[in-house]
Amino acid sequence: MTPDLAPRCLPSVLLGTALALGILVACLVAADSTSAPVPGPKEVAARAELERIVAAEPRNAAACFRLGQLLRERFGPAQLEQAATWLSQAARLEPNNVTYLTEFGGASLELADHVRSFSAATRGRDALEKAVKLDADNLDAREGLFQFYRQAPWPLGSDARAHAQLGEIRRRDPGRAFSVDAQVLIALNEFSAVFRLCDEELGKKPDNYAALFHFGRAAAVCGQNLERGLARLRRCLELPEPGPDYPDHAAVWRNIGDILEKSHQPEAARAARDSARGLQPLQE
Repeated sequence: MTPDLAPRCLPSVLLGTALALGILVACLVAADSTSAPVPGPKEVAARAELERIVAAEPRNAAACFRLGQLLRERFGPAQLEQAATWLSQAARLEPNNVTYLTEFGGASLELADHVRSFSAATRGRDALEKAVKLDADNLDAREGLFQFYRQAPWPLGSDARAHAQLGEIRRRDPGRAFSVDAQVLIALNEFSAVFRLCDEELGKKPDNYAALFHFGRAAAVCGQNLERGLARLRRCLELPEPGPDYPDHAAVWRNIGDILEKSHQPEAARAARDSARGLQPLQE
């Protein structure tokens, strides 16, 4: 699954302590998904308080959702099954809540990939399909379905259904579809195709943040076009972050570090990674 499948719009209705905790959890899950989760004291405290709330109020859907989201985002693969359980409970309590369905679907597909579970895969697919049926513009769910149908083995997988979802994403948000295309090509090690794709976009718009980033990301992964990749990543740092659907500046710095490492500049690489960590400090 692609990183950040989970939606970042959180429900606003929570009572008492859960409301304050919701603000904390929303901040905690904003950490870059490519980093290994390292729960700190704040995450541990938030988990304990949310567990207390759901024990006292088992039908508090929002608290169940926030607990599952926190476990998924900040406690690592070992907690995926628990995360999916709480997210499933939230979705059962509010079966037409698109946010809950999308997060549950993403967590289930992530769990399926981690433990090779057929049942988790089908639950995740069904939740995302329902989310799209309720909200045709839900691009998080559509991207999850695209990745599912693209990667799942027969009889679950389907190239036609994957392309249909990508087509719907492209129709609604061409920029996001471009990023999906670039990510897939990088995953397939089709680096020449990534460079061509990014060059085409940059020919139309030289400051296309996503094209600059994915060119640099491809260079960092494959070790080709290192100078151009470095220059394009540095240009990203001069531009504002476009939004939550795009890699942030911390991700840019990490890829700069990888390119500098491949360019035999270990001190500069270390400084770049320090810059990335500085943008996302560990919890106190």
